[in-house]
Amino acid sequence: MQSNPTPLRPAPAIDALQAHQTLLSMLRDLYVPEVVWVAPARDIRHAGREEVIRHLLREASAMREPEYSFLRRSFNERQIIDEYAVRFVYAGEGLEKAPIDAGDCVELKRVRILDLVGGKVSVETCIENWTVLVPADRTKTA
Repeated sequence: MQSNPTPLRPAPAIDALQAHQTLLSMLRDLYVPEVVWVAPARDIRHAGREEVIRHLLREASAMREPEYSFLRRSFNERQIIDEYAVRFVYAGEGLEKAPIDAGDCVELKRVRILDLVGGKVSVETCIENWTVLVPADRTKTA
């Protein structure tokens, strides 16, 4: 009798993170080498394609069980504007200067304004609104 072991399967969260990392790797060519990423409300600025991608990967890894809702997109040859919301549980590291605590269930509403040069992103500005839906420790307020 021959046994066929069940292949190991990564958890859904790992699948989602790997898919996100693959997507960002594929998108690397969409950024100009000197791209600038900013989130004015958090006073954050990253410059250079590799630094921006590292930053985006850190942010993605900080979001446990993310659920995205894409709201709208508009674009022309010079600019793309994306608006979406993402709900997640904050892992505790990876979101610089975010007004949230580890374990909080959060909704982040984000408008991404992508300025294009030659069909590639030269500046990405993120306008953000953070809401804690369920605090990690409700007893903090007691």
